[in-house]
Amino acid sequence: MKRRALAVQLLSAGRTTALSTEGGRIRFWGIFLAAGLMMLGLSGLALAYATYEGRDMRGAARTPQILQQGSADKAVALWAWGNDDVAGRQHSVTYIEPLVQNAPLPPGLNKWPEPGEAVLSSALIRAGAPEGIESRYGKLAGTIGKEGLQAPEERFAYVRPRANLLDKHDMYPLKGFGVPAGSAAGVGESMSIPDFSVLAAGVAGFVLLPAGALLLVSARAGSTARERRLALFEALGASRGARGIFTLGEAAVPTILGAVVAACVLLPAFMLDIPFPLVDFTLSAEDVRRCAAWLVAAAATAILLVLAAAVLLHSKRRKSAREVRPTVGSQRLRASGPWMFPFALLFAVRGPELAGDDLRLPVYALGVVAVLATLPVVVGAFCGWLGIRLAAAGRRLGLPGLLIAGRRISAKPRGTARFVTALIVMIGLVAQVQLWTGLLGENATLAKQTQERIGSTLLSVSPYADADRVQDFAAAMPADTELLLVRQTPPNGESPGKITLSGTCAALRALDLPCKTSQFNAARSGLDPRVGELARWSLAGGDGVVTVARGPVEGAKAQGEESLSLVAVSKSGEALSLPRLREAARTHLAAGASADPLGQSWLLGSNDLAALATWVRLLGLIGAFLTVLAIGISALAEFLRFSREIAPLSVLTGGNGVNGSVVAWSLLFPALLASALGSTISMWLTTPITVDGGAPVPGDMYVLLGVGAGVCAVALCAWGWRSTNRAALRWRPAPD
Repeated sequence: MKRRALAVQLLSAGRTTALSTEGGRIRFWGIFLAAGLMMLGLSGLALAYATYEGRDMRGAARTPQILQQGSADKAVALWAWGNDDVAGRQHSVTYIEPLVQNAPLPPGLNKWPEPGEAVLSSALIRAGAPEGIESRYGKLAGTIGKEGLQAPEERFAYVRPRANLLDKHDMYPLKGFGVPAGSAAGVGESMSIPDFSVLAAGVAGFVLLPAGALLLVSARAGSTARERRLALFEALGASRGARGIFTLGEAAVPTILGAVVAACVLLPAFMLDIPFPLVDFTLSAEDVRRCAAWLVAAAATAILLVLAAAVLLHSKRRKSAREVRPTVGSQRLRASGPWMFPFALLFAVRGPELAGDDLRLPVYALGVVAVLATLPVVVGAFCGWLGIRLAAAGRRLGLPGLLIAGRRISAKPRGTARFVTALIVMIGLVAQVQLWTGLLGENATLAKQTQERIGSTLLSVSPYADADRVQDFAAAMPADTELLLVRQTPPNGESPGKITLSGTCAALRALDLPCKTSQFNAARSGLDPRVGELARWSLAGGDGVVTVARGPVEGAKAQGEESLSLVAVSKSGEALSLPRLREAARTHLAAGASADPLGQSWLLGSNDLAALATWVRLLGLIGAFLTVLAIGISALAEFLRFSREIAPLSVLTGGNGVNGSVVAWSLLFPALLASALGSTISMWLTTPITVDGGAPVPGDMYVLLGVGAGVCAVALCAWGWRSTNRAALRWRPAPD
């Protein structure tokens, strides 16, 4: 009973003194922010997992139960899958055809569409409105219900082909819809999003790591006065548990308040679908409600982490119970700390090469986190080592500022490490954001260059169909458009590849080609740019033969290894109407026909990567915000302690010269060193993530990053010097 009463008194005493000690207010609000943001970060992991699980469940519910050959079950419908794109983003198109009355419906449909009708998701209708998506697949028959979509903003379409375009031999028979979760075919949005491990690595690196840095600097704010008080408790006979309960009382209120505010932020997500800024994503309230238990666990974990950090991050028991001031030894870094950095760097740079494809990104993310967590320790250890030599030099040369600065940084390497932690994490985050948003494959780059040169003045149309369908398509094209047949023969070991362009004289002249049979090398100069680009994409680089022949485009038959396709060209050189030609192709050639600029598939793949880059930007923005908070709290706490330590010396020396020297070596030098090392190490950390052997981020960016961080460091330290000078003017002796 007495122990319980004592514990309550210690908790109450800790709560009472939380705001009254040196740096108490900074620590209170820092822990408040760290608790709330740590809870939001852990909740983000839980919500991400629940979202992926929900996608898998809803995707499994709409996956067809395809009948295998020889199955005794009766087919009730036909099913096929294709894709299309609007606004530069791919989406899935599912073709369905019922075979019996009362055939089971896919989830999200309340009736079977009629032949030539389509049912689209609301997100697809909104995104594709400028491109005429409502009529591209036929008559719009309704919208897909939420239960039929993997995510609220998924772009998806169900299409029932027109009777004259129904190719049953290209469709699969099925007995119904719905397969066990985890065995879905992956049709839909899940095909173009990264694995959960990728998003989890992003949340861990861009959110939880800065939140951890914020927690570290907040828990140690005002540590000198707090350790002095704990040392007094120890001298009076307080046990380690009693000291821990007192410290728990200091941190409990801001921790619980931060968790409550975070819970209030999450509460609307239980009732409403929440759209995210910067990214094309809406959080499903259904998924949030399903993971309520995980969110409670995330909140409990965040509270425990913050309280554990607040209690454990203080000095160890002293050798003498009568010593009530922090000792120099209490500020020493562990001897093993700096030596962990090279192993972390080796793990980050070489570890992904040894990991499997599924683990490569998590291993890389873990290595980056380890490097950014251990690099501040290296800076602190180096400054501690240098401080001993600076103190010796200051004593030998008679320079009091150098002597004081050297002794200070040699005695407090942990304080130096904490001061530069947020700055190093900030540099690492910016570098990683630039790295992941700048990735672009070689073929995607070539596709982008091609479209910049010729735009949509030439479109590749596929598949090639029978004569009647090709004639109907040609008749439906705009007046400024001509059609050419392309026969493509792939290269082999004996001869280069070749393409043959056939069409009317008007079609050939649209590309400045002669209206007679002729042959030339694809690399010949003076060709219409569209011919050169067509040859380059058809012949894998443009090294081959181009044959021109006058003749019909319909009714052709492939010979040997030939492949047949069509190209639509603009006679005037103006851009063709892509939506109109796509609708004409799907109306007359085939239900899944396409009309695309050259290299479109590669460019769409890069656009999926660009969509991933928007997530990197969003998470990076959150991480930058958290890191700025950490830098601000760290700087405020450090300047407050620094000002109180140096103020008496300024009074005794009668000037600000000592202040300037101590600020330069104690604050500015570690910050500049952290800026230089942070930018250099960040450049090394990009080596495992390369595209076609090249680093995607220019080297000049790291120079600018280091210079920018250095300028910020100078500004912060100038602020520190000003704070020290003002504190010296206000200083009066006090019995502390």
